[in-house]
Amino acid sequence: MEREAIDRDATPKPAVFGTIVAGSPDEAYVPVFDAARFACGVWQCTEGVVAMRDWPYDEFCILLSGRVVITPQGGTAQEYAQGDAFVIPKGFTGTWDIKETIRKYYAVQKHPSALGRLKSMVRGLLSL
Repeated sequence: MEREAIDRDATPKPAVFGTIVAGSPDEAYVPVFDAARFACGVWQCTEGVVAMRDWPYDEFCILLSGRVVITPQGGTAQEYAQGDAFVIPKGFTGTWDIKETIRKYYAVQKHPSALGRLKSMVRGLLSL
């Protein structure tokens, strides 16, 4: 298997991960790997509050810099800072209050939709 280093000079791509509630957060990401069921890369966002609804992935994060308070709907706020690792579960609804510009490594497990699974099953049956 060939190893590939993250291109730190890659041009970030604009990203939108929720609805802006306060401030003017500006976000971007550099994808490193993207496949049908898994993706990873580097993501960053400036200060502001963003509401997320029904997050579509299980996501593992490691904060490289900054500070954020993540509050699940109906749950307890948790603050994360440089060096912290955490998971955002599929279906997460809540807010990200970005106190200082954050930069993180992310790895997401994509969950195929029911329609996607059905299409795969049909393709499998048709190939018999």
